[in-house]
Amino acid sequence: MNGKISLFLVLGFSALFGLVGRNMLSSSNVTVDNYTFYYDRTQANQIAKSGVYLALAQLNSIDPNWTAGYSNKSFADGTVDVILDAPASGIRRIISIGTYRDISDTVITTLRQRSFSQYGNYYNQFKFPNPDALHLSDVWAATGDVFDGKFHANDYIRCYGDPEFLGAVTSTKGVKLYDKNSHPIFHVTPEIDPGEQPIIDTAGIRTAAFSNGKVFYDTTGANKFTDVYLKFKSDGTVDYKSKIGLGLWSTLKNVPVSTLTNNGVIYVQAGQVTVEGVLKGQVSVVATKHGSTDANAGKIIVPNSLTYSTDPLLDYGKKSPPYVCTDIMGLVAEKEVFVPYNNTRGDFSIHASIFAQNGGLKIDKYSSYTSAHKMNIVGGVIGSFVEPTADYVWSYTLKRYVPVRGYSYVHKYDSRFDNWAPPYFPVRKLYVPELWYSGNVKIPVFY
Repeated sequence: MNGKISLFLVLGFSALFGLVGRNMLSSSNVTVDNYTFYYDRTQANQIAKSGVYLALAQLNSIDPNWTAGYSNKSFADGTVDVILDAPASGIRRIISIGTYRDISDTVITTLRQRSFSQYGNYYNQFKFPNPDALHLSDVWAATGDVFDGKFHANDYIRCYGDPEFLGAVTSTKGVKLYDKNSHPIFHVTPEIDPGEQPIIDTAGIRTAAFSNGKVFYDTTGANKFTDVYLKFKSDGTVDYKSKIGLGLWSTLKNVPVSTLTNNGVIYVQAGQVTVEGVLKGQVSVVATKHGSTDANAGKIIVPNSLTYSTDPLLDYGKKSPPYVCTDIMGLVAEKEVFVPYNNTRGDFSIHASIFAQNGGLKIDKYSSYTSAHKMNIVGGVIGSFVEPTADYVWSYTLKRYVPVRGYSYVHKYDSRFDNWAPPYFPVRKLYVPELWYSGNVKIPVFY
C-alpha cells in the first residue's frame, strides 16, 4: 500500500513540475519577446526623432524652403521617412517615421520661425553711425535706461553708469563697462549666445500688402518718392493722406482701419510715413526703399505719442490670452524709426514693436534739448544700431551718471508678444520646434 502511495506521489510531483516548468518556459519566452519588442520600438522612436533633427538641419543650415524630405533613408540599422508640409501660415510641420526591423514609430513636430517682436531689444551692433557717416562709434546703455523683455546684441553690451535689464540678456561678445563707476543691474545673469542680423522679408510683406492690405506707391511706375501721413483715432478709424514726388498732398480722408487694410499691413513703397495718434486695431506700418535713392526712403517718423486705445500694461506679465488690450502695432522700417526734434514735446510714449533694419530708433538732435525727458516704450526695439538718446553727466550727490538733455529710454516689454505678433512682422531665419507628438504603436500579443 505504501509503495502505491509513493508511486502516486512521485507521478503527481512529476506532472506538477512538468506543468510548472512548461509555464515557466512559456513565461520566459514571452518576457524575451516583449523585451525585444520594446527595444525595437525604442530604436524606431529614436530613428524618427533623428529624422526630425536631420530635417531641421536641412531647413536651418541649407535651404529654409526645403520640401523634398526623405524616403526610406537608411539610418542606424533602420530607415526613416520624412515628410514636410505647411498646415498654416508661418508654420512648417515635419512628419518623421522611423522603422527598425518590423516596428515603426511616428514623430510629428510643428515648427515656427520666431517673430522678432518676442524681443524687448535686439541689435545687430551696439554702435551708432557718426554724423559724418564714415565710421561707427560705440554707444552705451546708460543710467536711467530700463530695458525689459529679452535683450540681445550681436556685439558687446556696453554699459555706462547703472542701466537696468529686467529680462534675459544675451550677446555674442559679453558685457563691457565704461569705467569703475559703471554698475549695470542685471536681473538675469547675461549669457553668450549666437544671433543673426535682423532683416525684413520685403518681398513677402509686399506680396501680403498688395493682396489684402494697403499700398501707397507711385502708380506711374517711375518709383517716385512717396510720402504718407497717418493719424490713428481711438474710435478705430485713421486719418490719412499721401504725396507722390513733388506733387501736392491728397485730401485728408478718415476711414475705419479695417477698411484701409484688411490684413493689417499698411505698406509705403519707396518712401516714408509719419505715424501718430491712438490705435484701435492690429496694424503693421511698413516703409521700404524699393530701389529709391532718396535719403528718406524707408523711414518711419513718430512726431508725437503713438499709443493703443486700451492700456497694454493691463496685460503686463500675462503668459497667455485672453488679454484686456487687443490692439497691436508694428513699425517696420527698412531704414530707421525717427523722432524729430521738438523741444516743447516733453515726455512721450510709443506702444509698438519697432523694427529698423538699417538703423535704429533715432532721437533727432538729442543734445539740443534744454532738459531731459522720458521716452516710454511699451513693446520692443529691434534694429541694426543702438542710437544715442541723451547726454549724461556725473552727479557727485547721487554718485551716478544722470541724463541732462534728450530722452531717457524707459521700456516695458509687451508680454502679449510672447504669443502674438503684429501682422507680418519680420521673423528670425531659424525654425524652432514648438510641439512634438509621438505616434502610438499597437503592442502585439505573443504566445
